[in-house]
Amino acid sequence: MCTGQGRTRFAERLRKTGKFINFADVAERCAREDQSILPNEEKRAAAFDLLASDLLNGKFEKAGRSQVLFLHPISAMKRMTREFLREVIKHDIDSNGGRSYLEYCWFPQWLFKRWLSQHNLPESRFEPLLKQSPVLLKQRPRKKRRKPNLERARAAINALYPNSVPDQATLPNATLCRQVGEKLKHLQQPWVSDDTILRAAGRRK
Repeated sequence: MCTGQGRTRFAERLRKTGKFINFADVAERCAREDQSILPNEEKRAAAFDLLASDLLNGKFEKAGRSQVLFLHPISAMKRMTREFLREVIKHDIDSNGGRSYLEYCWFPQWLFKRWLSQHNLPESRFEPLLKQSPVLLKQRPRKKRRKPNLERARAAINALYPNSVPDQATLPNATLCRQVGEKLKHLQQPWVSDDTILRAAGRRK
């Protein structure tokens, strides 16, 4: 499975077939269950929290292996594991309680149906997710272009130095780049250049 645009295209195919269900789509259905024009953000957050809790408790695993695909365009990871999500939440890497990562998670239809049954949620409410179409896909808003390398570097820096980055006299550039590189490796995130790390730390334009 490739990264970047390849993963995005693969996610689009999954949505069309309905064989895998996206966590963000589940949260969206929960947020609009009262048919309101505006989504209920508290219900959306509750749906993400429930999915995260079940993932952390190993309910999306089979024989100890996660069944949740992770199709983040800037990550080489193929599956979302409870260990990785716990690390993301612990350090608040995305400044959103891990929800920004959960948006790229997909579980197979059989597991989605089992999840609905476990929580006494009627399949009829989520039926559109089981029969996705290209029309529904086109209705989804396109996200703004991001700078993934810079975002990854900033997330690692925030995890290492939650208050502020020490000044250069205390923490030389070389040391900063090495520590951030090690943090990214620990989080199983792709490598970024020293120049990007220094820009993320505000030490270079």
